[in-house]
Amino acid sequence: MTPSPFLTTVVELCLAGLLFAGALCLYRMIIGPKAVDRAVATDALSSIFAAMLCLLCLEWGSVVYFDAVWILMLLGFLGSASIAKYLVYGKIF
Repeated sequence: MTPSPFLTTVVELCLAGLLFAGALCLYRMIIGPKAVDRAVATDALSSIFAAMLCLLCLEWGSVVYFDAVWILMLLGFLGSASIAKYLVYGKIF
């Protein structure tokens, strides 16, 4: 099934916006003055990557990568939670 030209245009515009947001998060992750800034940028970057992957699945008309999106979001959440615990308490376990 081929998507309509309108859907393709909307998906490409959304991908461009997410790419710009990802570049800003990458900048904050590299330049961020504190570790908390880097942690938030890393979490946002993983969410942006998952959204981009969902949009690509929509454009391609495939559901193959949705499992990868679930795993990516789970790992992103666990990573953010462990970084937050480390920053607050100084230890992970």
